[in-house]
Amino acid sequence: MPEYIVPRVEIIEVDTTPSTPAGVSLSIIGVVGTFEKGPVNKIATIGGFDKLVEIFGGYDKDLTGYKSILAAMAQGANDFKVVRIGGESIKEASLKLKDDANADVVEVKALTPGTWGNTVKVAVVAGSIEETFKLIVISGTKTEEFDNLTLNTVNSISSKYITAAKVEAATTIPKVIAATLLSGGNNGATTQDTDYVGSIVAGKRTGLKLLETIRVAIVLCAQQSSLTINNALITHAANMVVAYGLRIPILNAPKGTNVDDAVALMTSIDSKRGVFAYPWNELSDIPGDYIASDGFYAGRLATLNSNKSPSNKPINGIISQDVDLFDTDIKALTLAKISPIALEPNRGFRIKNGVSISSDPSWNQTNIRRVFDEIEMEVYDATQWVKSEDNTSENRDAVATQIDLILENKKIQGRIYDYKPTVCDDTNNTPETIAARILNTRVRVRPIFAADYVDHSVERYIGN
Repeated sequence: MPEYIVPRVEIIEVDTTPSTPAGVSLSIIGVVGTFEKGPVNKIATIGGFDKLVEIFGGYDKDLTGYKSILAAMAQGANDFKVVRIGGESIKEASLKLKDDANADVVEVKALTPGTWGNTVKVAVVAGSIEETFKLIVISGTKTEEFDNLTLNTVNSISSKYITAAKVEAATTIPKVIAATLLSGGNNGATTQDTDYVGSIVAGKRTGLKLLETIRVAIVLCAQQSSLTINNALITHAANMVVAYGLRIPILNAPKGTNVDDAVALMTSIDSKRGVFAYPWNELSDIPGDYIASDGFYAGRLATLNSNKSPSNKPINGIISQDVDLFDTDIKALTLAKISPIALEPNRGFRIKNGVSISSDPSWNQTNIRRVFDEIEMEVYDATQWVKSEDNTSENRDAVATQIDLILENKKIQGRIYDYKPTVCDDTNNTPETIAARILNTRVRVRPIFAADYVDHSVERYIGN
């Protein structure tokens, strides 16, 4: 039962089938992964390939985030909320600047951790004003100059590549040095499951926990396949409330997992939220490296309307897979609630079913889950105005009308098949519920089902 303590809007999902405001984007993909550069455990918005490389760098076989995002971009996805994580070894490249007595006086660090910082050079020359110095920063073909610095102002420079700070107890400015490389930068590629799952310590969130604070529609821990992380993704999605965004997690099997072992993995996995993607694929942009299906699948979902099943939709950029799948394999995987990508003769690589990881027939189709997520979030957003307002028949009528307008729009768009008028009257708002400060609605939606099974009857006849 919900707790009625503070004012709030609650979505209660009820299945009424025999077994049971401005719109919401379902195209945002939340990604937790390792990268060669970029801020750590902060959310960055990525809208295209150039921005991805600018903020987080490019391909490294030992790093995960770039691979999943690149696979998603190959499907047309272009809206990502990215959290960079790293193992214990993650570190900024650095250089200690010394004075004429060879004492450390200024510490220069790469702007973000990673081996990229090991390519940055720093030089020191005399400043234009006496008793100051000039810092010259070189990264590739780009150069920055910061003149007339003192120990008290060096920390205020605004560089795209470095930070600088006075060493405690330093009293003299650094001596002149030629361009010198920073060193010691580390990508933190060797991670633990806990780095991806994240934590909340003293109010500071890391990893997957950080994505709880923003709306995303699809979420993945890039290239990860452990039971711990798969369960964490399921728990993450299952515990999200409407205000912070309902979402679909994409799970992976370990690289090289055969069909029988993939099926066995699903014996302990069951949730109304989630897709188990399979197998690992070779992407044309990074040949020779088999990568998980999470990015491919997430990218395709992100480009589909909520009511569209991912089944039979093409997947771009795959040139080979680490497991060859045949019809009997696809049937076994489907029965096990796994949604594989497989090669079809003359049609390329395609998603072979639209199943989620739910054993509940009401929610085992991914598109049904997504369209209800969309409706529930739009209803939540649109009805915020009535929270703590008078629980009168006029306001209840207004809420019902507002919800019906959302549903009518969905019907016109072809996102739902039909709906029944929203009930928000004396039948479900009794004196007792009103006295308890509760306003109830009953929203009934008939979704659109995919024509997954097409049976043609071809008959032979003789004569007229």
